[in-house]
Amino acid sequence: MEINEALEYAVKRLKAISYTNPYNESKTILEELLKVNRAYLIGHGDQEIHKDIFEKLKSIVDRRLKGEPLQYILGFADFYDDRFYVNPSVLIPRFDTETSVEIIKTYLKDKKTFLEIGVGSGAVILSLAKIYREKNFTGVDISEKAIEVANKNKENLKIKNADIFKSDLFSNVNGKFDIIYSNPPYIKTSDILNLQKEVKDYEPKLALDGGEDGLKFYKKIIKEYKNYINPKGFLIFEIGYDQGEDIKKLADAKIFKDLSGKDRVAVIEVS
Repeated sequence: MEINEALEYAVKRLKAISYTNPYNESKTILEELLKVNRAYLIGHGDQEIHKDIFEKLKSIVDRRLKGEPLQYILGFADFYDDRFYVNPSVLIPRFDTETSVEIIKTYLKDKKTFLEIGVGSGAVILSLAKIYREKNFTGVDISEKAIEVANKNKENLKIKNADIFKSDLFSNVNGKFDIIYSNPPYIKTSDILNLQKEVKDYEPKLALDGGEDGLKFYKKIIKEYKNYINPKGFLIFEIGYDQGEDIKKLADAKIFKDLSGKDRVAVIEVS
């Protein structure tokens, strides 16, 4: 079987479910199986592939059709400028969260210390630590398994200026920081069953469930953060697409929108 035929097979099968991007996912699968880049796939469509490769392709497509996220199947997610190891212990980094990174950069450039609450895979904190090697980064998460994933990514990316450890919000945090950032669980409990199958059945509920109103963790952080932030510092949240007004009721926040024009980041300035 040729590369083009394998791609056609995968695309045709993946079109059967609405939550995939059949062409992109099929190419990503073959890139990983063949250890080649996309340009190679395009330029060598008539190349024969080994039967074992096709069997692996079929197996991955079968798992994908059941709803399992491709990132968990392949064991990585691309975010910002890097590839991050992921497994079902952590949320898959979203493209939307790159907006958070861009907003944080505008506030972080003149600051020295940064704390992230709920690091998950470490995608945000490690992307920033890689850019700002001279600054100090601290990250916490309540999940030990998430901490393991984040520290593995820290090692993979050779990051030396970030300390990542277990803490239930601020419970194990010492000191004060110039910027505190969090992308906490913000889905209303009642809305979780309405999420896409690949999210509600595979991603960790601990990282999704924001309580009855979706604001549970924003309220907790806003209640405590002033004990951990320096004067003229900033508390920055990633928020849900419809949560801007709710956050503004909790604190004097400036709301930034993502590339789709939806609420995405809230910034609270400390006087």
